[in-house]
Amino acid sequence: MKKVFPNSSTTIVEGGSVSNLLGLGQGVYHIGFSNGQTVPEALNGENAFKKPITNVSTIATLYPNVFHIVVREDSDIHTIEDLKGKKVSPGIKGYSGELAFLDILELADMSYDDLGGIEYVGTSEGADLLRDGHIDAIVGMISAPVSTFQELDTTLGLRFIPISDEIIKKLHEKNEGYLDYTMEPGTYPNQKEEVKTVAGYTVLLVNNDLMSEEDVYKLTKMVFENRDKWNTISTVMKDFNAEYSIKNNVGKLHPGAERYYKEVGALK
Repeated sequence: MKKVFPNSSTTIVEGGSVSNLLGLGQGVYHIGFSNGQTVPEALNGENAFKKPITNVSTIATLYPNVFHIVVREDSDIHTIEDLKGKKVSPGIKGYSGELAFLDILELADMSYDDLGGIEYVGTSEGADLLRDGHIDAIVGMISAPVSTFQELDTTLGLRFIPISDEIIKKLHEKNEGYLDYTMEPGTYPNQKEEVKTVAGYTVLLVNNDLMSEEDVYKLTKMVFENRDKWNTISTVMKDFNAEYSIKNNVGKLHPGAERYYKEVGALK
């Protein structure tokens, strides 16, 4: 960032998909990340967003956060409907994984009332509860593979519950940020079959009032010219390039980003 914007200073603020978009809209942040399915809700003023956020644009789509429903290998849970009466961890309350889970339950004509209990804990804590038999399933919208589940699949044995084609279709109709995704065999050590699910892609966004077209062009160019560095940090970025970003784009592109994509031939 210092090379591109020599007179700038950078402050990192941790937050979730909803709080990041609210902060961007309020001008608290110049730049922020969010999950793809949260972006249309912000633009349309739905769910957690009391009114539309109109001063935020997309720069790049980075990598998929894959919706997981994880159970023990010896579990009697094989479908979403089998979660009835079971204890489930949907992750941290209000995070994108829980919000996606609520959407999926609704489309399956279910709600939390149909479950045997809810445990709001993070992925690592949820894995411990699943290992010890205190919960029956973990739900999350996270990168795939995630090391916690890799370890648990090796030591305990896991299965990953698919989402039906009908629910996947309805999810996308409900929110364009839900994109169909297939976890290929071998994503996890003992996973032998593909698992159909959805993903919300991590999106990089800017506040339109605080970032000029020229600044956004420079930022977008920097992001893509350093893609090899991002891949060395995490393999979830292995497919990331300009064409990938356009293919999976969610939300309105900033004019500065459009300029870069057209320059490299990813956008006509």
